Amino acid sequence: MDGSTYFGTLHQRPPKEKCAYFNKTTTNIFITAYEGIPQNLLLNVIAWLLLLMFFTVMRKRAWDYGRLALVQKNERWTQLFYGSLDEAVAVNPTDTRAHTLETSISVDQGPFSWLTSVFRIRDDHILAKSGADAVQYLSFQRHIIVFTGIITLVSLLVVLPVNFHGDLEGDGLTFGHTTLSNLHPDSNFLWIHVTLAILYLPLSIFLMRRFSVHLKFEEREAVSKTLMITNVPRRNCDVNDIQRHFRESYPEFDVQDIQLAYDIANLVTLDRRREILHESKLYCEESNKISHDRIQVTPQMCGYLCKPCCYPCQDTVDGLDYYTQEETRIQQKVDAERAKSLKRPLGIAFVTLSNTEGAKKVLSDHRRPWYECNAAPPLSSVSHLLSTRLWTVAFAPSPRDIIWENLAIPTTTRYFKLAITNTLLFAGLFFLTTPVIVLNTMEILKLREIEKANPILSEFMPTLLMWTFAAMLPVLVVKSDQWLGHWTRSEMNHAIMRKTFTFLLFMVLILPSLGLTSIQAFIEFLPSQKEAYRWECLFLPDKGAFFVNYVITSSFIGTSLELIRFPELFMYAVRISVARSEAETASVRKQILWEFPFGVQYAWMLLIFALTTVYSLSCPLITPFGLLYLCLKHLVDRYNIYYAYGPSKISQQIHGTAINCVIASVVMLQASFTLLSILRRGFHDISLYALIGFILTIAFAFSQCFLRWFQNWSPIYYQSAAARQSAIVRRRVAGYYSAHQYIPDVLRRSMPREPIPTARTDPELVTVYSPASGGGESPIHYHIGQPINSSDTATLYQNYETNNCDV
Repeated sequence: MDGSTYFGTLHQRPPKEKCAYFNKTTTNIFITAYEGIPQNLLLNVIAWLLLLMFFTVMRKRAWDYGRLALVQKNERWTQLFYGSLDEAVAVNPTDTRAHTLETSISVDQGPFSWLTSVFRIRDDHILAKSGADAVQYLSFQRHIIVFTGIITLVSLLVVLPVNFHGDLEGDGLTFGHTTLSNLHPDSNFLWIHVTLAILYLPLSIFLMRRFSVHLKFEEREAVSKTLMITNVPRRNCDVNDIQRHFRESYPEFDVQDIQLAYDIANLVTLDRRREILHESKLYCEESNKISHDRIQVTPQMCGYLCKPCCYPCQDTVDGLDYYTQEETRIQQKVDAERAKSLKRPLGIAFVTLSNTEGAKKVLSDHRRPWYECNAAPPLSSVSHLLSTRLWTVAFAPSPRDIIWENLAIPTTTRYFKLAITNTLLFAGLFFLTTPVIVLNTMEILKLREIEKANPILSEFMPTLLMWTFAAMLPVLVVKSDQWLGHWTRSEMNHAIMRKTFTFLLFMVLILPSLGLTSIQAFIEFLPSQKEAYRWECLFLPDKGAFFVNYVITSSFIGTSLELIRFPELFMYAVRISVARSEAETASVRKQILWEFPFGVQYAWMLLIFALTTVYSLSCPLITPFGLLYLCLKHLVDRYNIYYAYGPSKISQQIHGTAINCVIASVVMLQASFTLLSILRRGFHDISLYALIGFILTIAFAFSQCFLRWFQNWSPIYYQSAAARQSAIVRRRVAGYYSAHQYIPDVLRRSMPREPIPTARTDPELVTVYSPASGGGESPIHYHIGQPINSSDTATLYQNYETNNCDV
C-alpha cells in the first residue's frame, strides 16, 4: 500500500455515508444554514430564559422563610434549595466575621436581586463562608477564562479569516467554509495553525503557574507525625504490644498515642438511625412548647404524606412518646454493637510519635527494598507476634478525611471491586457510547417525522440528547466509587474527578472525533488488505458543527440546570416522601445540605474546555461559545458555592490534576494537528514541523513528570521548604489538635472525659495549650465536644478541617 492510498487527501473526500461517525443515519437533520447552529442557539436561549424565570419564581417564593433545618422549623422546602440572600452567611452563627460580611452585600427585595448579588460577592466573602478550596476553584476558573479569551480572539481575528481563504467547502454562507477543511492540504496558511498550536503550550503553562502560586501543595510527610500501619495480625492487635515494640525498636523516639481501628460499619448505620430519632424527638419537644397540638406519628414508612391513601385505618401515636421509646430501643442496640465493635480490631493502628523525624525514620525502615542489606526493620521481643515484616506503613491522612466504616473492607476486596467496576464502565462507554445511544433514541423518537412536522425542534434534540446521556456518566461514576469503599474522602473525590473527566473525554471528544461510535465502527477501523480505513473521515465540517451545538447546549441549558439543581430536589422529594411524621422532615432537610462536588464540576468544566481548545483552530466558531460557557459556569458556581452548599475541604491534588488536564488539552490540540497534517500531506515540511513540536512537548512533559526536570518551567509552582513551613505556622495559629483525634465519632461519644496522660509539658506532645483568661496558657484536657453529626450541626459530606500536623 503506497502513501497516496494510505494518506488520502481531503479534496478527494469520500461520500459521507461511508464514514462511521455519529451523524451517519441523520445526514439531513441540520438545516442548511450553518448546519443548524443559529436555530440551536435560538432554542437554547429561549430555554435558558424560561429556566431562569422558573428559578426566579422559586426564589421569590422562598424569600421570607427561615434558614437551616432545626434552626427554624417553619421554613419551607424551597428555602433550602434557593436560599435567602440575607441568611446565606449564617451557616455558623458564631462566626462574627460572617455576620460583618453580611452587611457588605446590599439585599434588594426585587425578583432579580440574586443576579446583581452574584457580581457583588467577593472572594473574601466566599473564603469566610465556604473555605479556601472554593476560592482556589473559582480562581482556577478565572485563569482558564483568560486563556480561553485569548484563544477566542486569536481564532476569530486570525484563524477564521485564514480559513475563509480556502475554496473547498461551499461559500461564505456555509459552516464548512469557516473550518480547516476549507483549506487545501498544500496551503501555506496551515503553517499558522501548527505554529499557534505549539505557542498555546507556553501560554497555558504561564497561566497555570500563576494560578498554582497560591496553592499549598503540602506533602503529607512534611507535616504529619502519625503513621497508619496496616496488616497487623487481628488476633494480636493490642495497644500495649505495639507500644512495647516501638519502645524497644525506636528508644530514641517517644510514642504519644496509639489508636486501633475497629469494624464499625454496622455501628455507623445504627447510630445514624439513632441520630434521626433523637432529632425528631427534639423537634417534638420544641413543637409541644410552642403549640398545644402535639405531633402525631403514623409508625409506617411514608406515613407523613401517604396516610390518607395508604394507611387510612392506621392509628396514630403521640410523636414525643414514640420517638423517645424508639430512641431508647435503638440506643440499646448501639451500645451493644459498640461493645462488639471494640472486640473486632481490623489490624490497623494509628501511631503518633513526638515529631516528624521519628515518623519519617519508621516509614523509611518499613519501605526499604528487599535487595538492600539489612532491609528488615528493627526487631523487638514482640516482632514475631505482631508480624512487623508484613506491616504496610504510610503517613496517616487527616482524621476527618477517613471514612471509618470503609476501613472494614479488605484491600483485596477493594482491588477486586475496582477491577470489575472500571472494566464494566470502560466496556459500556467504549462499545455502547453516547452517540450510539443518541442514534437509537432518535430512531425511537422518529426524528425524521419530527423534522417534517417541526424542523426547528429536530435541530435541538440531537445535542440535547447528547448532553443528557453524558450527564448520566458522573452519576454512574460517583455511585460506583462509593461502592468501591475508598478509605479516605479525598481519595474518593480525586478518583471521581479523574474517571469522570477521562470517560467524558472518550465519550464526547475522542471517540466521536475518530468516528468510533460502536463496536462495529471499531472493527471497521482496523486496517484491511482490501480497503484502507477512510482517514478522510477523521474531520468533517458537520461533525464540528455538532460539537459547536453541544457547547451551546452546555452553555445555556446546562448551566441553568446546575442553578436549579433538579437532582438535589429529586432526592429531597424521595426522602421526604418516606418520612413517618412532620418531625422527621427536619432531619431530611439537614441531610440535603451537601458539599459542593468539586470533582464532578471540575470534570464537566474541563471537558468543555478541552472541546473548545482542541477544535479552536479546526473549527474557530466553537471558541466564543466555549468562552460563554466558562463565564456562565463561573457565575453559577459562585452562586451555588455561596448560597446553596455548605463549607467543604478537599485534597490539593484535585487542583493539581485540574492543572494537568489543562496542559493535556493543549497537548491533544497539538496531537490532533500533527495527525491531521500527516494524514493530509504525508511526511512533508508542515507535517515534520508539527511532529517535531509534538515530540518536544511530549519529551518536556515526560521529563517533568518522571525526572523532575525543568521545575522552573512547570505549570505547577512547587513551593520551597520555607513556604511549607509558613503554612505549618499558620495552622499552629489556627489551633492545636488533640492526640486522640484518630477516633471515629461513634466511639468518641462513649469515651470517658479524662485528661490525656503525658510525661512532658512540651506543647508539641500530647497536652495542647490554649490562651487562658489570665493571659497565660492553660492545658486543654481530653474533652470531646459534640461530633460533626450532632443534632444541631448540619451533616456535611466531607467536613474535615483538621490535619495531623506537627504542632
